[in-house]
Amino acid sequence: MQVTMTDHLANMFASAVSMLPMSPARSMELFTEITNYDESACDAWIGRIKCGDTDRVTMFRAWYSRMNFGRLAGAAEISMNALNARVPIGGLYGDITYPITSPLAITLGFAVSEASAGSYADAMDALDSAPASGAEFLVSWVKAVVYGAAERWTDVIDEVRGSSTWTDSFLAAAASVAHGVAAANLGLFSEAERRLTETHDSPAGQACGRAIAWYLAMVRRGQGNEEGAVPLLEWLQANYPEPKVAAALRDPGYRLVPTSAEKIAARKDPWDPSSVVADTSGQEKLLAEAQAELDRQIGLGRVKEQIERYRAATQMAKVRAAKGMKVAQASKHMIFAGPPGTGKTTIARVVANILAGLGVIAEPKLVETSRKDFVAEYEGQSAVKTAKTIDRAVGGVLFIDEAYTLVQERDGRADPFGTEALDTLLARMENDRDRLVVIIAGYSSDIERLLEVNDGLRSRFATRIEFDSYSPEEILEIAKVIATANDSTLSIDAAENLLEAAKLLSQRTFGDKPALDVAGNGRYARQLVESAEQFRDMRLAQAINIDDLDVDRLREINGQDMAEAIAAVHRRLNIGE
Repeated sequence: MQVTMTDHLANMFASAVSMLPMSPARSMELFTEITNYDESACDAWIGRIKCGDTDRVTMFRAWYSRMNFGRLAGAAEISMNALNARVPIGGLYGDITYPITSPLAITLGFAVSEASAGSYADAMDALDSAPASGAEFLVSWVKAVVYGAAERWTDVIDEVRGSSTWTDSFLAAAASVAHGVAAANLGLFSEAERRLTETHDSPAGQACGRAIAWYLAMVRRGQGNEEGAVPLLEWLQANYPEPKVAAALRDPGYRLVPTSAEKIAARKDPWDPSSVVADTSGQEKLLAEAQAELDRQIGLGRVKEQIERYRAATQMAKVRAAKGMKVAQASKHMIFAGPPGTGKTTIARVVANILAGLGVIAEPKLVETSRKDFVAEYEGQSAVKTAKTIDRAVGGVLFIDEAYTLVQERDGRADPFGTEALDTLLARMENDRDRLVVIIAGYSSDIERLLEVNDGLRSRFATRIEFDSYSPEEILEIAKVIATANDSTLSIDAAENLLEAAKLLSQRTFGDKPALDVAGNGRYARQLVESAEQFRDMRLAQAINIDDLDVDRLREINGQDMAEAIAAVHRRLNIGE
């Protein structure tokens, strides 16, 4: 009797199935021989999947020939259940498989395979065209997997919202994990923690353990619960080591970067997270505010020029990068060198607005700090304290005033606590350079001394801005601005007295520093105005009828008021007459 090719393939299929328990490798050879001859042999493709071949091409061929599901097995008089083949459908959520007992199961596996390759639209088309009567929950689950791969977290939540009614309790529990992952990526940390922990001890929780541990660690870190995050990261490093886990263990500043429903909806390409059409109106406002604040500053000619260069260089680097051009990876960290009271903190706020306006940092946040925010009382604690301070500034600008005090001189001996803080700061400046800008400030000579403490410190700062002392005339202009803001005015005599006092200080020194610097420059002007306002109010309070005082008299600081203020401020600052 003549054996047809159909019979021959059926016999090969039967042999391949029978050999699965004994020799999967030989079974794979037979299944491959069948598919080499007939690419439409769906059952043989499923056999290859059973043998571990989940290559994208294999998944596609199985799906493309799904109309022939069961045909070869039927010819061999074998149930497809005998293969016990399963297809991965867990995606980023976990190690979840589903038995291939129908064409729908093949479609589910194909969709997940396409999503993992970035072909989200093809995956969704396959799911939308699949008949799923009675198994709609399966399609919803796999759609949640596809949406998760594309970071469409709001759609993930929509797909699993009704999971409490699903007939498959395992997938219903896994859906809670998917919901938690989506909530974490949307910054909904409390909801994410609830979802991720409620299924932790279930079979689905075990299958999704890797995702649960990672996202729960990131959620707890985002909530400030570092003690709850570290054990999870250590478990991951011991069982599922990968670069991001090692980085998160090494760097307490490593965090999840949440998105929002608005950003997801603003994508040009719904499947491309990088295609968000940004609303730049807020950034433009920040840049305008920065420029207005810079323009309001009295004097600071050199500073303004350097800030403009810094802004232009940063802006052009972004433009070049967007066009695929080479960009020098210059550090964005800065040194503000100069005496106190010359506007360094104000200019730091301007820089924060500029960088946020250009999209270099996430928000126009300026965290003002000093030695006490970094250095602890006991050995080993400064690193922890420094890390916590830096964590507050991530996404913005960390401003360290009088930075030279971080490492103090101790009769030629090293300052172990300050050195520990500085070493931690240096590491974070490098590791967080894409989401943190550090500005150190202080006298030029003191900053130089700090830079000599650590060989790597100087190279961390590509920009140094020198702040000059204010001239006596600029001190007067600053005083007038401060007075106007307080609804006060300086009389001609008051202005002359203030200018004369400032000139006197500009010609004197205390120690090795100009007296005007010791007095605090701009702060000196503020102290004079505020003290003069007090003397004015004392003078006016002695009037016979206070209610009859007109607005002009209430505002005016006269020469005598200013003279008394100068004497009082000089005594308080211990800088003589």
